[in-house]
Amino acid sequence: MPFFDTLKDQLSRLVADTAAFLDTAGMIAGENDDGLSGWKSTCQALSGQMDNKLRVAVVGAIKSGKSTLVNSLLGGDFLKRGAGVVTSIVTRVRAGDHLRASLRFKGWKAINAEVNQAADLLLMAHRSGGNKAFDLKDAEDRRVLAEALEMLAVDQLITGDTRSAGTVVLSCCLNGYDRVFHHMQDDPCTVVFENEAFSRHRDFVGDDALAVYLDDVLLEMDLPGLGSGAEIADCQGSDSPNPFHMAMIQDYLAQAHLIVYVVTSRTGVRQADIRFLSMIRRMGMMDMVTVVVNDDLNEHETLASLTDSCRRIESDLRILLTDPRMFSFSALFRLMEQTEATLSPRDRDRLEHWQRETDMAAFCIAEQKRFQSFLAQTLGRERNAILLKSHLERLGAVISGIENWTRIYHDLLTADKDGGLVDAAREQRGRLDRLKLTTRNTLDGALNQVKATMKQGADRFFDEYGDGVVAGLIRFIRNYAVDGPRQAEHLASVGFTQTLRLVFQEFRNTVDTYMAETVNPEVIRFIRDQENDMALYLDEVAGPLGSIIDEAMARYTGAVDDTSADTSEPSGSVPVIQIRPELAQLRNTAGLSLPSLSATLRYSVQIKSEAMMRLGAHKVISLLHRLFRRSGGGAGDYQDSVRALSAAVKRMKQETCQSVLFHLKNYRENLKFQYLVKLADAAGAALHRQLMSRFQHHGADLSRLMQQIGDDRLGRQKMITQLNEMKLTVDTLKTRRDEISAGLRHTETLEKTFQEDMD
Repeated sequence: MPFFDTLKDQLSRLVADTAAFLDTAGMIAGENDDGLSGWKSTCQALSGQMDNKLRVAVVGAIKSGKSTLVNSLLGGDFLKRGAGVVTSIVTRVRAGDHLRASLRFKGWKAINAEVNQAADLLLMAHRSGGNKAFDLKDAEDRRVLAEALEMLAVDQLITGDTRSAGTVVLSCCLNGYDRVFHHMQDDPCTVVFENEAFSRHRDFVGDDALAVYLDDVLLEMDLPGLGSGAEIADCQGSDSPNPFHMAMIQDYLAQAHLIVYVVTSRTGVRQADIRFLSMIRRMGMMDMVTVVVNDDLNEHETLASLTDSCRRIESDLRILLTDPRMFSFSALFRLMEQTEATLSPRDRDRLEHWQRETDMAAFCIAEQKRFQSFLAQTLGRERNAILLKSHLERLGAVISGIENWTRIYHDLLTADKDGGLVDAAREQRGRLDRLKLTTRNTLDGALNQVKATMKQGADRFFDEYGDGVVAGLIRFIRNYAVDGPRQAEHLASVGFTQTLRLVFQEFRNTVDTYMAETVNPEVIRFIRDQENDMALYLDEVAGPLGSIIDEAMARYTGAVDDTSADTSEPSGSVPVIQIRPELAQLRNTAGLSLPSLSATLRYSVQIKSEAMMRLGAHKVISLLHRLFRRSGGGAGDYQDSVRALSAAVKRMKQETCQSVLFHLKNYRENLKFQYLVKLADAAGAALHRQLMSRFQHHGADLSRLMQQIGDDRLGRQKMITQLNEMKLTVDTLKTRRDEISAGLRHTETLEKTFQEDMD
């Protein structure tokens, strides 16, 4: 990690010094030199891309030790450990100048939307003002919601053996209101806790009643940790009962570069782990997964017992991972060693007990070091490929172009040429200008084609009548069956209204889970495929264009061949034109992000009023039948409720189909026009910059330069002296570039050796 940071700093300084050199060169050539201005733009772009982060997602089931693992990597107890299952955020950690916690609150608009969605089908009698939406800032609405929750029977607070997500949200919002309302605004806002106040962030992420109000948590700290180029995220439990939590994890996974999946040795691989890893496989991200077995040293008497547990876990993982990349150590043991001075007497005794188990302690220490080496090497390799290597190649092209520019200026100033050279250069320049226009038109045509293809692909993927994931969702909704005997019991015990609420609650939770576990992973895979196909197509178009430009530039430089040194460049000095390595950087630079996957879950279904009206109509009809037949009422009331409930369920499924299709259509349009099209435009602009830099690689506008020389407007002798000094500066820039390149090759050698050792 430190070696990467050193190389990054060296590259940053080299970019800045190159830009400064171009300012000096501009004083000679004037402000209208296309070559110098293009190189300056490249340096500015490179400088702005230096801080792009590589993201590491730490995921796993609840209580598997994710926060403890992150703390052990950071070297201190910074993240709240043992947070509840309703923590509704991903906690991101980066390097910074000092301790700083930035908490982004959702805003009252978003909170009230969640409250009203969670309050669907509460007793109409509890709604203030009839069907008026609840406003959590209103004291009367808070009283009404609290009263409605208190009246719900225990079995109505449970869905699928877990607390109902809706009632959990309402309870948390009500319980946390008094402690957060002074932080909240109508729109999202950020609250910062720094230095001594840093630890206050724990109160929010570790308390469900406060975490429900948060949208994002970013921690920054002045510790080595993962280094300045990485971000690590502590995600919610993969077995959280709230589908929105799964969607939030998926949002982060969609932009992650490495996934660390944590399994505790106490339980081994559980069904929740298999489900989550299966979902990652459907997302097409299994090659990014590394497994950490978090050893519970209290559960294993001997090292043999611990290693047996690891072998069983590895065997279970092979169901999904052909060759699991796995490490086994105790994150808590490592964390306690790092924070021994601040441990309580009880924890110190526990640490000393573990340290006396020398075999297990040595095993954990060795595995933990192996994991940290792997993490450093993997992130270093990613950084080299994504950041340093491509940046250095582009900067190398700029420096090579500057070298040619300086030499040509110098040679022309010291030569005695007639006007014929000016005419030859001007003729070649006209051909280059026409080639630039052809290049622009060709790239525009390719962009239009790729954008049309992506739009068509999105329309097909989200087609409700095809055989894709959306059509499968609609079939799932239509085929949903209500548990008849169970609902009959509820009708008899709690009545129609509460039964209807329970039916809707279970149905909604089932659909949300299906969307989070089945629909969203397929959406992510589709987006990744679209990105890859787009980059591949544009690279195939740009490659031949680059070769044509190089040939044209060689002919152009030949116009002054008898006055200049050999302008041929060593093989590999001009970077290959391609956009794939830059996609992540382009997203960040353009400020693009995928539409939130949780948006697919924010559909709304209102069925209660209609169901109550149906029940009323059935009761009137039943009453008339009983009056004419002089029959009893008990059985009739029950049958009326069953018929009304059956009609409500049918209508519920119809409304849900319409609602999810509407929201998925909105998601599709946002995906097409706010992400895919804009990403294609950003990729096209980046490719165009790379292609235009090819024109500048061999020098400047010679016709303009030679006209200036002929008019003796440059102060020839003074300029020759300055150019001699500039040639020395260029040599220094080249030497520094070569030193950084050698450093990168050294890291690649280390990575290869490390990988061989791992294998």
